[in-house]
Amino acid sequence: MSRSPRIPGQPLTIRAGDTPIAVTEFANPGRPPVVLLHGIGSRGESWWPVIDPLSEQFHLYQLDLRGHGASGKPDRGYLIDHYAADLDAVLDALSLDRPRIVGHSLGALVALVWASRQPDRAAALVLEDPSLRTPPTILDAFDGWQQLAALSPAQAAAWYRQEYPHWSDDDCRRRAETITSTAPAVFAELRADAAAALANGATDRTHILEGLQSPTLLLHGNPDLGGMTLPEDVAAFQRLVPHARAVAIPDAGHNLHRDATDAFLAAVLPFLAGDS
Repeated sequence: MSRSPRIPGQPLTIRAGDTPIAVTEFANPGRPPVVLLHGIGSRGESWWPVIDPLSEQFHLYQLDLRGHGASGKPDRGYLIDHYAADLDAVLDALSLDRPRIVGHSLGALVALVWASRQPDRAAALVLEDPSLRTPPTILDAFDGWQQLAALSPAQAAAWYRQEYPHWSDDDCRRRAETITSTAPAVFAELRADAAAALANGATDRTHILEGLQSPTLLLHGNPDLGGMTLPEDVAAFQRLVPHARAVAIPDAGHNLHRDATDAFLAAVLPFLAGDS
């Protein structure tokens, strides 16, 4: 499913306030910079299936969000605003004035919140299957992630092996190591935030789309297969974002760059290159 990239990566550490943020740079000097943001309970390595083809055209920076992977794991500070502030600090430290940003799931929401405060700073945004509303089922999802993260790596690998028999043993091991090393407060704080949104009826996130000026591509999967971007939110995206393009990938659910790599690249590469 995912092997290590052929192109070598250079590890960097950038401080966002008191929190060190782990960045892996896949250098292609002179090419446009692209920043990759993963989803909850994951890490930068989740982008391995697309690193090599992306690196042929772009200079890549793969982040581990706070609380994930090799980044710092403070006791608290895991709401989307905290991640967006970290992204801003990383971009400033790397002197990336006009980045292209690709975010999956939580990473897509982080990119959106960051961009809502600097509407035209990004050269382009790619949003991979973000949840633009808070569904009631998300609380059960958080509970499942918390239970899985509390297992030992060996127990979690066995669970992944049972649930995803088409994954290799290495994939199961890496995924298990990733989720079990995620700071518990990541899940706890975002779950509490989702519960408060549900209790207050503040479940619609499409307002953060308003004012965006950067060209933005929304990739959305099939809700019947686990996709989290709903048809009404695709319509809101197209209505609210002036330079918007939406692409459906109906044969995959939520993790499009992993489960539908060719379709993902077919949409993302020309968009980031400015060819669409």
